[in-house]
Amino acid sequence: TNPYLLNYTISLHNTGWGLRVGAGYVYTANSSDDGITVTDTKMNDLSLRIGIEKAFQLSKKWSTGAGLDFIHNSNNDHTSTVVNSSFGGNTTDTKTTTINSGAGPMAWLRYAITEKILIGTEASFYYLSGKTDQTVTITDPSGFPTTTPTSTKTGSGSFSSPIVFFLGVKF
Repeated sequence: TNPYLLNYTISLHNTGWGLRVGAGYVYTANSSDDGITVTDTKMNDLSLRIGIEKAFQLSKKWSTGAGLDFIHNSNNDHTSTVVNSSFGGNTTDTKTTTINSGAGPMAWLRYAITEKILIGTEASFYYLSGKTDQTVTITDPSGFPTTTPTSTKTGSGSFSSPIVFFLGVKF
C-alpha cells in the first residue's frame, strides 16, 4: 500500500532535477456490539514525505527517476472496550500514539499515455525510527480506574515493491 494519496513533483525540464512532496491521511472508525462486549475503535494516520529526485528520459514514452525521500508518520489510535456482566462492567480504554521519522532511496518508472497523462510505479526503501506512547486505563465495576502508561522506541526498515500503478497528470 502507498500511504501518499496526493503527490506533487516540480522538476526542471533541462536538468531533470526536481522536488517531490506527498501526503496522505487515513481515518478509520469501527464499532461492534455482541450483547456482552462493546468495542469502539478510531484510528487517525497521517503520512508526509518530501524529497529530491533526478528524472531520466529513456525514450519518447518512457521515463525513470531516482531520489531520496524524508518521511514523517503520525498514528493516533483510540480503542474503548466495555464488557458487561451480571457483576457490573469493566471498561478498558487504550490510547496509542506513534510518531516515526526517517529517510531512504526511491525509484520510479513511468509511461506516457499522452503528453499530459502518465501511468507509473515506484519502489522505495525507508528506514524509520520513532516512539510509541500507550496509555491503558482499566475501570473495574466499582468505578476505580487503573492507568498504565508505556513508552517504546521503535526502528524499522520497509521496502515497498513496485506492484501498484499510479495515474499522473502533467501541468
